[in-house]
Amino acid sequence: MRFILFLFALLMIGCAREKKTGSTQFTSKQQQIITEFRRMPQVAKLSVDSMKVFADKLGALAQGQPNDFKAMALLAKGGMYMNKGQYELGHKTFENALRLLARSKADTLRARALLGIGNYYKNTGDNPKALENLLAAQKIFEIRQNKSGIATSNGNLGQVYMQKNDMALAKEHLRKAMDVYAHQKWQNPYLTAAHTLANVHGISGEFGQALKIDNEAIRIADSIASPKLKVPFLDNKAMCYMYSGRLDSAEFYFNETLKIDLMVGDEKQVADSYSNLSQLELMKGNYAASEKYALKSVDILKSVHNNNNLVKSYAVLAELYTAWGKYPQAIKAKDDYVELYKKLMNEKREEAMAEFKIVHETEKKEKIIAQNHIELLKKEKEVQNRNNLIIGISLAALFIAFAGFLIYRQQRVVNRQQAQEHELKTAIAQIETQNKLQEQRLDISRDLHDNIGAQLTFIISSVDNLRYAFDLKDSKLEKKLEGINNFTKSTIIELRDTIWAMNNAEISPEDLRVRIFNFVEKAKNAKEDIDFVFNIDERLDHLRFSSVAGMNLYRTIQEAVNNAVKYAQASKIGIFIECEKDDLHLRIEDNGDGFEPESAQNGNGLHNMKKRVGALGGKFNLQSQIGQGTHIHIVIPGICAT
Repeated sequence: MRFILFLFALLMIGCAREKKTGSTQFTSKQQQIITEFRRMPQVAKLSVDSMKVFADKLGALAQGQPNDFKAMALLAKGGMYMNKGQYELGHKTFENALRLLARSKADTLRARALLGIGNYYKNTGDNPKALENLLAAQKIFEIRQNKSGIATSNGNLGQVYMQKNDMALAKEHLRKAMDVYAHQKWQNPYLTAAHTLANVHGISGEFGQALKIDNEAIRIADSIASPKLKVPFLDNKAMCYMYSGRLDSAEFYFNETLKIDLMVGDEKQVADSYSNLSQLELMKGNYAASEKYALKSVDILKSVHNNNNLVKSYAVLAELYTAWGKYPQAIKAKDDYVELYKKLMNEKREEAMAEFKIVHETEKKEKIIAQNHIELLKKEKEVQNRNNLIIGISLAALFIAFAGFLIYRQQRVVNRQQAQEHELKTAIAQIETQNKLQEQRLDISRDLHDNIGAQLTFIISSVDNLRYAFDLKDSKLEKKLEGINNFTKSTIIELRDTIWAMNNAEISPEDLRVRIFNFVEKAKNAKEDIDFVFNIDERLDHLRFSSVAGMNLYRTIQEAVNNAVKYAQASKIGIFIECEKDDLHLRIEDNGDGFEPESAQNGNGLHNMKKRVGALGGKFNLQSQIGQGTHIHIVIPGICAT
């Protein structure tokens, strides 16, 4: 997106006049911190290095200051990490800011920390947690009537719902963001939300509505004489025309975008425009023109060392040469794509490892500081005890009876302190054990994702290379390679499901709802003529499943739906999860061909479903007749009473 540089700036625009708890007076240094903090939206538009200098300066000023001012410095530092793509460090920094603000009256600062955390989960794909934090921030901004906060939080909520493919809610929140600045449409929050809304309409195939938004934004940019501001809307307008088949109009607006990019001198954006023109010429069948633009894009991206976009340009070249029938060039472009993709994957893996190492070392340092603080408190208590004892001995000569009483009382205090210290040590040991277990789970899931996941992806790429390199049409080898490809993709999906379960100590019905919903959506794409009905009882919202129990429920539903889609020739499939008294009832029903249950008793799918339900302590019942569909009823006793 052309507006990516404004993302963090929008999170921090409209800095409120935060006040120190219990006082309306600030020291000169505190006033300097507030002044610097208000500069953050402007600094966030500059380079990442400028943001780092700004965050370091704010951190130095905030040393020794009250928590509100330390939190301001952490918000700047968290924003710097997010701009650099170091999401784990950004998340930890925003969490630290939120802890500092736990007892603060600075609600808008707390809301900004929640926005940062919500954007972390949005970027890492955890939509439920992203929504939880963004909605909490939105509530604070609405109470405080903070215009920029209301617009920004709604804009981010719209992006999350777009990721969830819930276009109706995405549009609702984006329009709310735009309504805040309906009379100030030149403001960044309005234009950012407008650009996202145009993308939502475009993704939904609503090209007319997308073009209407783009045309309005272009008029706004012209009214304030900002050619660079209208570039993303010209680009989006060209995309709408291209994907709606109006290729000549698309070419005109891509060229208009290129003129401005060349005038501004943004080489990365110039390369993007050439890449778009190459794709357009490919769609028109003008292979020579498409090659010319694609090679221009590659040359620019090589010169500016932008490998992320370069790998996409190699993919376009491979597609072009394949369509053109120039198979040696297609193979060369595909090899360049694979080599650069592997390099990028290795770099990202190394960056992730380095980031996790920094986070881990930071946590270790924080634990050491906490332990040192505990030791300091213990020593201070020991000094206090010794002083009390000296005072008691000094007074013993005059007040023997009273001194005996003091000694007795002091001994009780010591015993109580020892008991408390024992409880504290036990609690610390339990926390450390839990941390080690969680670290092991994270290590395993990272290894699965980084090593096995990358290897499976490489298998798919290698199979594709073989299919490009050789003419395998209508051959047994082609079918075999296609089978390997499909099996490997299925294995990657299974691996992602496993990593999802491992990374969650417990799974809520909402987590299960989202996972099943995504699976059902994919099943719809495979069989568009099937009508899916999916309902989870709202009374289940309070439940929490272990990762094993949640995975067993998900796999059981997945197996049943797969069987209905693949074999039953069903036109309707229903999934119902509800509470009846204290028991959880799960029903999967279809109106397909049906089968004789006795003839399928030894099937692996049916056996696996029974085994998973049995592991949950549940009962599995299957009813099916030829021509009467299939009805699966699973009961897990007592789970709704927890």
